[in-house]
Amino acid sequence: MTRWFTAAQLTTLALFVAAVLATFAYEMIWVWPARRCEARGDWWDARGLECDTPIPIARLTARGLRFGPASADVQDQRVAPGAHSTSSRP
Repeated sequence: MTRWFTAAQLTTLALFVAAVLATFAYEMIWVWPARRCEARGDWWDARGLECDTPIPIARLTARGLRFGPASADVQDQRVAPGAHSTSSRP
């Protein structure tokens, strides 16, 4: 009877060690690289396990960056829902 308990205990211990190693491998292969990548401001691709650098569309199209109106101007142009604007449309 004592030998059976020892085998059960060893099996339980082996399953526990396997689970801990699997969890550590998951963290090391998927989680840690994703956190490092996103901390740098890049994009993490979980399918390919690669860190991609975002590229501005202006670089791809060879156009200059166009900036819209300042945020203060945009706030002045907003109208409450249901209200009518008094300014003419452009």
